Amino acid sequence: MPHIVKKYKIGYWNVFVLFFCSLFAVFGSLISINRFWQYETFHYDFGIFNQAIWNVSRLRPPIVEHFLVGGKWIFADHFNPSIFIFSPLYLFTERSEVILIAQAVFVAISGFILFLIGKKITKNPFISFTILFSYFLFVGLQNGVISDFHEATVATLPFMLVFLGIVYKIKPLYFLSLLVLLGFKESYYLLGIAIGITLFFLNKNWKKEAIFTIFISFVWGVVATKIIIPYFSGGTYLYTIPISMNPIDYVYSLFSNETKINTILKTFKSFGFLPVLSPQFYLLIIVDFLSRFYPPFLTLSWTLSLHYSAITSAIFGISSVFAVSKLQKKVSSKLITITGILLLINAIYSNNFFIHAPFGLAINQAFYRHSKNFEFLDILIKMVPENTTVMTTNNLAPHFKKQKVMLFREVKCKDCKEHYQIVMPQYLVVDFREGQNPNNWYGVGDFEKIRETIENDKKYKAIYKTSDQGVYKRI
Repeated sequence: MPHIVKKYKIGYWNVFVLFFCSLFAVFGSLISINRFWQYETFHYDFGIFNQAIWNVSRLRPPIVEHFLVGGKWIFADHFNPSIFIFSPLYLFTERSEVILIAQAVFVAISGFILFLIGKKITKNPFISFTILFSYFLFVGLQNGVISDFHEATVATLPFMLVFLGIVYKIKPLYFLSLLVLLGFKESYYLLGIAIGITLFFLNKNWKKEAIFTIFISFVWGVVATKIIIPYFSGGTYLYTIPISMNPIDYVYSLFSNETKINTILKTFKSFGFLPVLSPQFYLLIIVDFLSRFYPPFLTLSWTLSLHYSAITSAIFGISSVFAVSKLQKKVSSKLITITGILLLINAIYSNNFFIHAPFGLAINQAFYRHSKNFEFLDILIKMVPENTTVMTTNNLAPHFKKQKVMLFREVKCKDCKEHYQIVMPQYLVVDFREGQNPNNWYGVGDFEKIRETIENDKKYKAIYKTSDQGVYKRI
């Protein structure tokens, strides 16, 4: 091993960090795959992205099932062309798990990029590793990796590459990464504008690049939200937010309840409050939290669950690097080393790594045994032929990417037919077990009513049935 390191000038720290990042990718992949096998990934959001990515891999339009813009291109919901980076994966395998693995790998690589940025800025591999350690152990990032597949989680890689381009002064890398980042979600134009303003403070020689970044991000946002998305949706942008002219409203939205305050404090604490020392990143941090806390309909984004803190963690990781660089000018190298040690301890303690951390599932044998308990649902999936129409629930839908899949939904009318009776899909796949995750029947109020209707519907016959599960085919 030493002669390999010497020959290719690969430092021991690089080898160690690559191993650490690989371990992160393995842990994330194992948990994500097993949650998929346990039917704990849902159509909202995994299935929607998976459906679009699969369709493009087969040179078909990325049409998805959606409660508000169903039967239309995914661009009717969000403009996110960068997700199709993953479509070629389906040329090598048909298994949906591949994009979950790809997501974990993307985040793992983003961590290695963070380490390279840290080494370049601080010239200290140890402190750079401790920031990476804080980044990987942050609960908000781990939840993003294991909860589903989402554009926000994989966007951490182009975000890190944007700053790699800045730090190493590689303009082609910077602009290419910026375009890919913007392409993951139309609302990232705000992130792009904030990056452009931040660039003014990071590199005074890149003023033209900073101005162009602000300009292209603004144009991207306007074109995406005012032209592209309304074109595909039929005239509307679902996520239009009322703009207040009173700045106090924005400040209030950041601290309007205990949940938001706890999220902000836990995020800063996870990175040892280092970002406080990086004023050049304040705007990025504020814009990121405002995008999560200001919209009144995004209550889920107020916590550290799901994917909402993925980009936040990347911002805090980068800002921590520059904070350490600032500290190095004021304190001795011994104090920097002590700071790194404290960061390691803080990351473990703050994120309950040995007790309740999401990635702790990777070393829990009971978690893997649990995956074998869902073979009865695998039977249901195999009963439905390819290239048919099927209606099912939020947790079963992601397993039907080769079919035109639809979700059961509530029809708010006392004497109306059930939604499936209006649409009349070829197959109905249901699981009526008690004690299920409430998300399984997302969009449905009274699934017992649906059960009674299906069992008495003479237009469908059961081709497979147990006491709680069934596959029904339209006659």
